[in-house]
Amino acid sequence: METFVQKRMFTTKSVQFTKEGIIYYSGNFINSREIFISFDEIMINNITREFITNKIFLWIAVGFGLFFGVSALNIFKFSNETLHIILIASGIICILFFLLTIFSRKHMLYIATLSGYLIDFYDFNPSKELITKFLDSLKKHSYKYLKEKYTRIDEDLPFEKQLDNFIYLRDKKVISQKEYIALKKKLKNLEPDVKGFRY
Repeated sequence: METFVQKRMFTTKSVQFTKEGIIYYSGNFINSREIFISFDEIMINNITREFITNKIFLWIAVGFGLFFGVSALNIFKFSNETLHIILIASGIICILFFLLTIFSRKHMLYIATLSGYLIDFYDFNPSKELITKFLDSLKKHSYKYLKEKYTRIDEDLPFEKQLDNFIYLRDKKVISQKEYIALKKKLKNLEPDVKGFRY
């Protein structure tokens, strides 16, 4: 079974490929979740990328930076001893939250599902090449599963139902227009007395 793992600080994300879908895990030392997602659900061509900065840390850093600047000008006429304490404390807090802002920044990658659930990953983690390789692998597994499931022609199923399956595959770019036409032709070539078929 193929596995993809990401680690960032105290958080781990992983994907295990199965025959019919993926087992997605995301967790840290406080909580975790594990969910099975079928390849039918995954919208592999619907990928969103986002860069996130912790705005709370940023505003705290900016606030204490401004307070440090105002205090350095001694506008409020603090005593020398109080002024030194305020400058040291506000400077340390400003630097601390500025560093937290930098280290909490993250590039995220989201893959949508038909149910509206977003599968989230750290983009460029562990590297851009490995993320690209993982996405290619996910697409390959998804397409293989969908092709095996929906291109099989069943004489007992209605023509329209099977044609809808081919259209679904074509629209998801699992099969090309050429493959779609070939499958449609193969479907129409079945004997006309097959149950449920209409011409």
